Amino acid sequence: MRVTVLMENSTPSSRLAARHGLSLWLELADGRRVLFDMGPDEAFLANAHTLAVDVASADLAVLSHGHYDHGGGLPAFLATCARAGRDVPVYVREHAFEEHVSGTPDHHHAIGLDPALAADPRVRPVGEKHDLGAGLTLFSTSRRRHAAARSNARLLTRDASGGLVADDFAHEQSLLVEEGGRHVLVSGCSHGGILNLMDAAEELIGAPLDAVVAGFHLMDPSGGTVEDSGLTRALAQELAARPTRYLTFHCTGTDAFSLLRDVLGERVGYLHVGSRTVV
Repeated sequence: MRVTVLMENSTPSSRLAARHGLSLWLELADGRRVLFDMGPDEAFLANAHTLAVDVASADLAVLSHGHYDHGGGLPAFLATCARAGRDVPVYVREHAFEEHVSGTPDHHHAIGLDPALAADPRVRPVGEKHDLGAGLTLFSTSRRRHAAARSNARLLTRDASGGLVADDFAHEQSLLVEEGGRHVLVSGCSHGGILNLMDAAEELIGAPLDAVVAGFHLMDPSGGTVEDSGLTRALAQELAARPTRYLTFHCTGTDAFSLLRDVLGERVGYLHVGSRTVV
């Protein structure tokens, strides 16, 4: 599988735009093309054009969770596909279009998606596990054996009574790719904790993962620095104990990446806007 980063927080190129968000273009060995997340706005489309990627040629699209920095570009993607005469299905987790905010119940700001988009027939809500066929599986997990990001405490959702409560990330999903006997986990922000997601994926396949392409949510969103250096070093040790290659971006942050690399060395890499790599 070849991964091209259409949107991420940073880029080494003056020809490409960077935004706080994520969009990946996945090209599978069998020729299928998958758009994974769409960044915070339409800027990922301009990057795609510069990188000679035709997003309307996607066989399917996946939205990892219901936050604007991963799905704010959804209207632009749907419009682009419509102009090309293509009805590309966009798979979202149930609850993706519910209200999501950041802050406290008294002081917060919206970080969710336009709920009107949920009615678009191209948007396909799925449950905890969904087989996309030919080695592609969407899955979610509620397991929390390993610690997740501390900043999750500032991420809230609306409950049935109308109050704001801690988000349980039932709207988050990851993509498991199997091709050529290899298994790759693709995740957006891994709000549920990357180790929890890896455990769930490895339970599904009955073997260790060969590679993980994911944000680890280790960056303090208010300051852009590492959220907790001690927890990040502990995570690095647990990742190192697994026979897996890691590629990360976006919410991991470059400070946390440096700590991960101190332990993992060449087994971990950071992807910017415009990065292309074979996994």
